[in-house]
Amino acid sequence: MNDSEKKLTVLSLQYHCYPDEVGGAWGLTHEVNKRLADRGQKVHLITCKPEESLPNEEKIDGVFFHRISVKDSKSVISIWRTARKKVNHILKSGKIDLIHIHNPLVGFAVILLPKLWNVPKVCHFHSSWFDEERINQVGTETTEITWKLKFQLELIRLMEWTGYAVSHTIFFLSEYSKNRFIKYYPFAKPKLSVIPGGVDTEEFKPPNSIEQIKLISEELKLPVDTTILLTVRRLEQRMGLENLICAAGILQRRSPDLKFQIVLAGRGRLKSSLEELIVEQGVSHCIRLVGLVPRETLPLYFRCADLFVLPTTAIEGFGLVTAEAMASGLPVMGTPIGATVEILKQVDDRLLFQNTSPESLAEGIESFLKDPELFYGMSTKCRDIAETRYSWNTVVEKIEKEYIEVTT
Repeated sequence: MNDSEKKLTVLSLQYHCYPDEVGGAWGLTHEVNKRLADRGQKVHLITCKPEESLPNEEKIDGVFFHRISVKDSKSVISIWRTARKKVNHILKSGKIDLIHIHNPLVGFAVILLPKLWNVPKVCHFHSSWFDEERINQVGTETTEITWKLKFQLELIRLMEWTGYAVSHTIFFLSEYSKNRFIKYYPFAKPKLSVIPGGVDTEEFKPPNSIEQIKLISEELKLPVDTTILLTVRRLEQRMGLENLICAAGILQRRSPDLKFQIVLAGRGRLKSSLEELIVEQGVSHCIRLVGLVPRETLPLYFRCADLFVLPTTAIEGFGLVTAEAMASGLPVMGTPIGATVEILKQVDDRLLFQNTSPESLAEGIESFLKDPELFYGMSTKCRDIAETRYSWNTVVEKIEKEYIEVTT
């Protein structure tokens, strides 16, 4: 059997995973896993339940899910104990050829198991858990932190660094992420491989007619005669949603004749505070929070929108929603944070806001509203880049090649 025909048993490790929970890294993990299964690899996933009603064991899209209970997912020790049982169960059906660490907490617990010490490992650097936890707790990377949080962050750093140390290859979604890793991890580096996130270009595609856009808008109860600005984000720190709402307020006060509606899809801890800010800014009539959108409905929002806005304020390792918008032929305006710069510069520098401030967002959105045809002309290039560089088939082929190299 040559390398291209080699079939492996892969153990994938993630804290949550689609369809149990929705999020960029969780979605990417499932998209990769199910396509590996389609290509003949046997994929087992150890993941934690976001809710107790989910079954302990299940096969979804060819991937074997082995779930850790909500109760047992709250500490490294309990994850380790449960994961040991899951691994023993998996090993009854044959050996594990490769471990793919997507989450440092679950990864740390599982790689402590002696039975797996000699199994080759790769790690996906979706982002730095250390960075994200700090921002989630204190809001910015420069804020002074308490000794308790410092201790927690050092434990997180230990778990992350352990996963890196035992891995043959680290995958990054962008050059930005790779450069962050190089600064963050001071020891001898494993192989570093940049493989971007992907998009299903058949699921996310441009509308085929004006009539279709009107029908979709009516189905989603969106105005047909108003410019739609879409963003799809978890309602959490660093997503910049407060700045986007304030930008809408600036536009309403400065140019009240400009008509637009911002559609904000997603759920998270900031929902109540964002609703209060919308009222405070006087923009209830032009911002609509639609909550968590089902996966099967999400492409419809992209298809009927006029512009996608990515207002991130920190740590944008890739942004799957950016690729999904581009595949839909939808121009994206984004803040110059992380990998957004790499992605949007491929299309046009004018898609980048000057900075992350509400004033900058307002200025960029106003330029679109006053000259939309300039941006609509970028639609074809957006679609072409998504098809050639970000299709899931291309992404998974690259990952599979790395698997073969690691296990040969």
